[in-house]
Amino acid sequence: MADKHPHQIGEVQPKGAAGHDGAQTGSSLPKPLSVGFKTSTGACARAIAQDTSIDITFDDKASDVNGMVLPEIPVDATLAERLQTRGRSDAIALHKQHHDPRTHQRFQPSTDTSQRLHHMAEQARVELLGATELEGVGRNLDAAMDGRYQLLLDTIAKPAVALEEVAEPRLGIEHALSLYLREQLSDRPLPPAASEVLSDWRQWLDSDVQERFDVDSFDINDQKSFARALGQLLRSLNLEDGEESDPQDDLDNSDKPPDEQSSEEDDSDMGESDSTSMQDDGESDTVDDEGSADDASDTVEPEEDMPENSSENAGSEWRSISADVVKRDINDYHVYTREFDEVIRPLDLCDPEELTRLRQTLDTHIGDLQRSVGRFANKLQRVLMAQQQRSWEFNLEEGQLDTARLVRVLTDPMMPLTFKQESETPFRDTVVTLLLDNSGSMHGRSIRVAAVCADILSATLERCGVRVEILGFTTGAWKGGKAREKWVAGGYPTNPGRLNDLRHIIYKSADTPWRQSRTNLGLMMRKGLLKENIDGEALQWAHGRLLQRPEQRRILMMISDGAPIDDSTLSTNPGRFLEKHLRHVIAQIERQDDIELVAIGIGHDVRQYYARATTIHDVAQLADVMTSQFVELFSANRARAPR
Repeated sequence: MADKHPHQIGEVQPKGAAGHDGAQTGSSLPKPLSVGFKTSTGACARAIAQDTSIDITFDDKASDVNGMVLPEIPVDATLAERLQTRGRSDAIALHKQHHDPRTHQRFQPSTDTSQRLHHMAEQARVELLGATELEGVGRNLDAAMDGRYQLLLDTIAKPAVALEEVAEPRLGIEHALSLYLREQLSDRPLPPAASEVLSDWRQWLDSDVQERFDVDSFDINDQKSFARALGQLLRSLNLEDGEESDPQDDLDNSDKPPDEQSSEEDDSDMGESDSTSMQDDGESDTVDDEGSADDASDTVEPEEDMPENSSENAGSEWRSISADVVKRDINDYHVYTREFDEVIRPLDLCDPEELTRLRQTLDTHIGDLQRSVGRFANKLQRVLMAQQQRSWEFNLEEGQLDTARLVRVLTDPMMPLTFKQESETPFRDTVVTLLLDNSGSMHGRSIRVAAVCADILSATLERCGVRVEILGFTTGAWKGGKAREKWVAGGYPTNPGRLNDLRHIIYKSADTPWRQSRTNLGLMMRKGLLKENIDGEALQWAHGRLLQRPEQRRILMMISDGAPIDDSTLSTNPGRFLEKHLRHVIAQIERQDDIELVAIGIGHDVRQYYARATTIHDVAQLADVMTSQFVELFSANRARAPR
């Protein structure tokens, strides 16, 4: 394995023994820092990961690794700051190359602490692989780890204790065990700050863990074996319930496609907080309590205590580490009452004549917009149809005579005739859900453009054999509605949770033809429809509907113009109550990988929430961006076995 990357790294490594950092230890830095440093950082990441799609970017709002985004590096960066940036970039690349999210999900423990350790230990494993292969990468990773733990130690003061007392550890047990794994499985000493953290736990590690730790069972080259060994260690330390899975089950599953192997895990991981229980026809009048956000209160907020999208993105556990120290909050999202929530169709709000009139109002507003959106729709249709074009199979024993190869028979009469047969290029059965923000801030041009884009692009996708569902979300009233009235009548109990009436709208179901549903989109022109937005529960609802679909590939596109807002809820609950729940829902959806989640923010940077997101500053760009997102999704070779 040691000869796997050096030739690639050498292409972007100018000189020096410090790996691909390109700087000798102790050498001085040029000032100011050139843009070339960022470029070379991304090039090194692509070389290490053997993936040309990796695009490392920098953002001054990023506190640590966030997907492929690193904190902005100052122009007068010191050598330590450069090494830390390189280390963060290397962690992303190594995670991309050596990590299998399905295996990670399959062996993920059940308790919160053991899950955090599972994420951190997996990141330690891939980083150990990189440090073993390349000395310079190891130094960069050490610098990044030292900087992170030093920041945490600076945040927490070591508690003062009497001589006869024992100081409480400054960081949790998951930090101790993940650092212990690094120490035992590597021939490199831990960086100073990490070693100081481990010293708080040294007595317990030497007395309890060491006698149960079998270094030979932890094979860093085999993710599955490593996860099993970690699970066995956790059970021996009473940090995880249950017994080790039957090896025969693994043998039985090994011959199945990846989706079948992990179907049970995916189903169970959906949990009660991921989806809303719906009737088979998806037309229930209310959102059922089962699988509701109430159940999500038993889980941990990804941003604070668990790695957000940790099975996909390297380094995300460090966002949870910082929050462990600073916040200690959990996701306590709950709902005061669901009695007044509703899932409706346009005809439930107005009669057919009014709906037709509203559609005509929408048509009078679009004008040139329809033609411009139509151009983007044609582009999307060409891409989709190109993937479904027919092709020929040659050198067959039967079929249509291949006349182009008859010359071979003339030159060699003993040569047999060959035949060809026309076949259609396989095109995965796909369903797309467009989830539209129907909040008051979308009033006017924004909602008209969103309606037109959804209308035209859904018709285009349907012509190409892709089923489309169009959903909207808002609330039944401003500032609380009937839910708040019930809360007031109940004596104003503290911390009531979500305190408004949800209104989820089915404009077009996936099984309904576009021509039968286009009139429904006129409802967005109805005065008084657009109110407030509770994005987290809307996303759960749309996600739950998609999970019921039989299609092989499922795509969920969220279109929103801001963070979740509901005055009644936010004024009676802790800060960021709705935003934290949105992050929690997004993290779970993205972690499961059953559905491809994409977001478009109108005048609002949704990249802070979603791993795959685009922000536009003018709603006129919406059609172009939606088309580009679909082209990218359908052009990507997303390898997945049939369900």
